[in-house]
Amino acid sequence: MKILNEPIKVMVIFNTDGKIQPVKFRLDDKVVRIERIMKFYEEKIVGNTRLVFVCLHKGKDIFELKYELDSRTWYLFKM
Repeated sequence: MKILNEPIKVMVIFNTDGKIQPVKFRLDDKVVRIERIMKFYEEKIVGNTRLVFVCLHKGKDIFELKYELDSRTWYLFKM
């Protein structure tokens, strides 16, 4: 996996129970649809809280998306 840590545009669903579910994101000029969220956890680094989503695309490609709560920014962390 390659570490990128680049800000990206993400389409998400905010459920009524407060959970966030990413659906797809834009990588360069392509739209990548998220097939399944394999792992979800929260991390705190130097006071910044991030929600981490490890996602599966087309049954083989794995992406790690991070949502920073303070800045409300999505990052493509690994691909």
